[in-house]
Amino acid sequence: MIRAVPAGGAGLPGIRVWLGRLLADLRSGRSCLWLLPRRVLEDPGNGAERLLDDVLHELADFVLLPSDELPAPVFARSPAPARPPASGPWSGLAAVPDFDDGLPDLLTARIPAPAEPEPSAPPTPAEALAVLLERLAKELGFTGGTDSAGSDPTGDVLAGLTGGGGGAVETRPVVVQAWREPVPSAAAHLLRRLVATAKEAGLPPDRRPRALVVASTEDLPTGLPDQLAREEIAVHWWWGATSRLDTATVVALARPLLASATERRHLHEAVAQATITEVCGPFLDIAAALASRWRDGRPETLTPTLRGVLADLPAATVPPQRAEGIRHPGRRPDERLLAAWNAGTVDSWDGTLRRHPGYDLTHEQAVSARVWLAQNQVLLPLLEDARDQFTATVRLRARVPPARLAQDYGPRRGPGTAPEPADSAVSMMELGAMWSAHCDGAIALTPTERRRLRTLREARNLLAHRVPLDGSRLQLLVEELCR
Repeated sequence: MIRAVPAGGAGLPGIRVWLGRLLADLRSGRSCLWLLPRRVLEDPGNGAERLLDDVLHELADFVLLPSDELPAPVFARSPAPARPPASGPWSGLAAVPDFDDGLPDLLTARIPAPAEPEPSAPPTPAEALAVLLERLAKELGFTGGTDSAGSDPTGDVLAGLTGGGGGAVETRPVVVQAWREPVPSAAAHLLRRLVATAKEAGLPPDRRPRALVVASTEDLPTGLPDQLAREEIAVHWWWGATSRLDTATVVALARPLLASATERRHLHEAVAQATITEVCGPFLDIAAALASRWRDGRPETLTPTLRGVLADLPAATVPPQRAEGIRHPGRRPDERLLAAWNAGTVDSWDGTLRRHPGYDLTHEQAVSARVWLAQNQVLLPLLEDARDQFTATVRLRARVPPARLAQDYGPRRGPGTAPEPADSAVSMMELGAMWSAHCDGAIALTPTERRRLRTLREARNLLAHRVPLDGSRLQLLVEELCR
């Protein structure tokens, strides 16, 4: 889960695709519930507002609530406490003028301190919805029809949105920032009433009023998102919005400039960037910070650098253990993951369930396994190319006929399988088989060729056994691959 959305984050490929699906639903006339983790909504960098701004920019015309021009509802206000004068505690006496008018100095009557107003009781869902719709009506400029005796003000506003009373249908999306509302669940109730009213009015989908509500699951009653989805409201979970390409882009932009432009340095940098991407997953803020700090790219310094990055970032509550039975990310966070999702410590990324990197630091070999995955991604194709190129050296240095090399060191065939032509079999020899042929005297290598083959073989064997290369072996391999 991305705990913080970087500036310009909506321009990242995966996020752009995710937001595109939300916009497509709105443009088709559907009302939407956009569920964001609580951590994103409370991001001090205004990550949620930046994402919403990008959506509003694409919509062009909309109605936004709460509006900065509208005052907060009465029940949302908290009375300001009386402050004593800076010089000391207030005695409760009225102030005495600082001049002599010739009258005896008299103490004025004690004035009782004003009683603090009673805190207002939280409104009922119906009252909260009515207040929200009243503010919406003021924003839209609706007048009349709501003061007649026995009328239903809530129904009148909804009817006005659908063109009731001879007015025009309001097709601009009504965008409600539910997390900024005094009663966030009222926005979800608005969704249900609006969709039901539009259907009753018989409006086609492309001419129905629609709403976009942005909220957290903690703002809504348990199970409400699933109920809304069954009522033909599009529910969009901020889940799996970040792709591997997004993380790789953030990492590449945050990396320091290369000190030299040699091929070796470029390959070493490619391994370092792949490693950061794999270790950080969808946590873009951690990926950017690690990319700027882990300058040497040595596997030995990765873990302490990652610990330092996490220590400097806002603390996150990392789930202490895995939720049993959860292996695949699905299309939304599992109920057992909601607390971790809201805390910004779990997300779907690249088809897998990914937890906060701090979780990996608490489990032995977890970071090492991610380093191995990154090295596999970058180095295995290059090792295969190097193996293919070395077959020319094997043919050149062979002390036995090609047919003998193919028979003794070529790929094994099952019973009854026709043998490969000798030249093809030599082309498919593995690095380990080439090394065995050298040790057996079937091929004679120069010291340089022997060192190259040994380096390639050891690296391939380690990666094949899920063991990442340490800094020294990685450096040797990079040198050989770039010769």
